[in-house]
Amino acid sequence: MHDHGSVALPLGFTFLRLLLLIAVTVVAGWALARPFTVGGALTRRVVTTVAAVGGVAALLVADASWLPGPAAVALIAALVAPPLLRKEVPWLAPSVLTVAVLVLAASALWFDGPPPATAHLALMVGFAAVAWAALCPPTLVVRVLDAGLAVALLTGLARVVLAGHLDTPVPGPTLTRVAVGGEPADVLIAPHRPGWNVVRVPDAPLRVGNAPTALVAAEHRPGATGRWALVWLDAGRGTLWLDRGGSRATVPVNPGDEPWTGPDVRGPDGTGYADAALAAVLAGKPEPPWPSLTGADERALRAQVAELPRRFALAGDASTRATAAAGAVRDEAARTGRAVVPDAPDVLVVGGAPTGERVHLAPWLRPPDLGTPEGRRYARVLADAFPGTRPTEAGLAAWRGDRTGPRDVPRVRPATP
Repeated sequence: MHDHGSVALPLGFTFLRLLLLIAVTVVAGWALARPFTVGGALTRRVVTTVAAVGGVAALLVADASWLPGPAAVALIAALVAPPLLRKEVPWLAPSVLTVAVLVLAASALWFDGPPPATAHLALMVGFAAVAWAALCPPTLVVRVLDAGLAVALLTGLARVVLAGHLDTPVPGPTLTRVAVGGEPADVLIAPHRPGWNVVRVPDAPLRVGNAPTALVAAEHRPGATGRWALVWLDAGRGTLWLDRGGSRATVPVNPGDEPWTGPDVRGPDGTGYADAALAAVLAGKPEPPWPSLTGADERALRAQVAELPRRFALAGDASTRATAAAGAVRDEAARTGRAVVPDAPDVLVVGGAPTGERVHLAPWLRPPDLGTPEGRRYARVLADAFPGTRPTEAGLAAWRGDRTGPRDVPRVRPATP
């Protein structure tokens, strides 16, 4: 997984994360040390209370929409009851402990939720099981179970940490590498904020979605390499699902709470923005500007029109930059006595995929200069992250960290209509 920086966490989640880490340390440490210590009523009260707090924190951290309501109620009851009992309950505690251990084992073997959910469930049930074990007489069987539950808690915490569910939310384009059906796949999510996002995957038959029942096929886009899908992301932590021939993988996402205020990424501009965002992510640079027709772009385009034959065709798409460029081309053609006709052999392309007998690319569609050290490194890293991806001028500008676009014009991000 690539590192993309961080932003401040909401205070509430920071507190929950701290509670969870402390609770696992205390409860797992006590469970491991129980065979070698003699604990009294005070120790029992402390352990059951900390376990209850840790279990509730684990439930909140998990954001467990996959957990049925009755199961969540039963879990909370199992966590809250032990601190309220002031002494060992020989007839009840072993029964509840047995049920908790069986639930823990069954969830590890047969639970059919998102992969990180198994780890969250191990934490929640593990806390409840240790709390009830503290109410049981310290027999050999109970002590062995304590050790196993401690391992389950520590393993669950490790898996949650490795899955990124305790990480700081990272709004902004993000790139992650996962294995789907035994094949590695680099997944770009942009803008990685609440709302619609474009998801780029390698040129392979993959389906993508925000739930296993909401998968859509990633498809080719005109003028762009790789395959693309549109996925809605809710605020806060969630899961992106990928499917290749029935084999599935998940990517934890956390776009934060601040909605995307730029243009609609579902339009044709979305892939251009995402391509530049990919280069920025690979270089560890700030998020690039939205594609737009800069003043330098327009001057270069008008000069290009002046060199074209008297009759030429114009090809573009509905993107913001291509629409503005088409207007500038027609204006310059009229000024210089040229005619824009659909059947001319010379075609000026300002957007989309190049077509025609003699194609003339607008300045921002031409291959970038990869002869410089920066250009060569950009091409090499891009080929490693997304084999077969075509370097672009906007991508090279984002790789350099240009904040005003590739041609030194102030950045403008239009508001969503």
